[in-house]
Amino acid sequence: MPNRSVPDAFEAGAFHPDHGNRRVSGTLRIDGGMVGFQGEAGFFAFPLDTVQVSLGGASDRLVFFAHENFPKVSIFTADQRILNHAAFAQNPTLTRARERIRRRKFLSRCLTLSLLGIIIAVLAGVWLAKKPMVMAIARQIPPEWETKLGETAFAQIRLRSKLITDDSIKKQLDRLAAPLLAVVPQDRYQFKLHLIEDASLNAFALPGGNVALHTGLLLAAETPEEVLGVLGHEIAHVTRQHGMRALVEGLGLYAVVTTFFGDVTGLAAILVNNAPFLLTQKFSRDHEREADEQGFRYLEAAKLNPRGLITFFEKMRREEEKLKEQLPGGEALDALSFLNTHPATVERMAQLEKLLTASARTNGFTTVDLDFKAFQAALRTKLSQPENQKKAEQSDAKKAK
Repeated sequence: MPNRSVPDAFEAGAFHPDHGNRRVSGTLRIDGGMVGFQGEAGFFAFPLDTVQVSLGGASDRLVFFAHENFPKVSIFTADQRILNHAAFAQNPTLTRARERIRRRKFLSRCLTLSLLGIIIAVLAGVWLAKKPMVMAIARQIPPEWETKLGETAFAQIRLRSKLITDDSIKKQLDRLAAPLLAVVPQDRYQFKLHLIEDASLNAFALPGGNVALHTGLLLAAETPEEVLGVLGHEIAHVTRQHGMRALVEGLGLYAVVTTFFGDVTGLAAILVNNAPFLLTQKFSRDHEREADEQGFRYLEAAKLNPRGLITFFEKMRREEEKLKEQLPGGEALDALSFLNTHPATVERMAQLEKLLTASARTNGFTTVDLDFKAFQAALRTKLSQPENQKKAEQSDAKKAK
């Protein structure tokens, strides 16, 4: 029974010496033991028993018919359904030719799929290796570059913020932070603490070691351990180079790969020019989790109770819920900039609880050598903005209840 999906005639082309090197168009038919072509060159045919069949053209999409007695003549078609013509099953020579063609096509597809698989695997490998490469590049960046970048960014903060520079207040803050900083490696960074007069519950750290605490956060804290918990988290952002890693990663995958296998010296100008990015960046969830865990380890090493970080996050969560009830839409999130940049999620608090449960130190924590209430009272007297004073008084009233 004939294969009805295979036509009787196929659109074809041919090369014939009567037309020089020009291709001529026509129709190919297999009939009466012959492969025939009807076109501009007239009609000519090859006997099936001695015809030569092969693939050619771009991606082997053409089926060629040739004969040794006519070396300058060939017929070809792009319609590969011709390989299913009944003549290929009936003629042993064509059957063998068809099998060779099919094996070649199969091997070609396998090769193509293999190459595609290799390309995908390489790209996937590069993508998966992006994070380690970014970390490796960040480690190669000289400390002085990080310091310069952080100083450039902090200089812009100085222009638009009011800093508390009172020596007595700063000394008390340094005394508060001293046990924590004592366990943080100082071979690469020299940490400098700053107080910014701002009622928002916020803190941030810049590459090189500049760490800023908003007065709103210090006055809202109920214990020094809560402040130290936040401070440990921010210090971890510096030591884990999250700011630098975010900048490098922002250059794009190609730049990361070429820099990894090249030289980091070309990054100097790019990094300094991107200093403003540090003022608006939001760390990734992975970076926040890293900072939580590393900050916890610093607190643990300093014999400071890490629960302060958990209770402060809980305070942020309750405040956020309260603001959501009071303010419409997204204004609630804007009211707490700390929550925008440091999302105190239930998931993160749960992870910190796990770390605390697994910690070898569950008691015997060091008492902070600072009268925290007196420190807060002294800080409150340095506030110059009426709205900050009002919020500080409201905070005191809540604590007194």
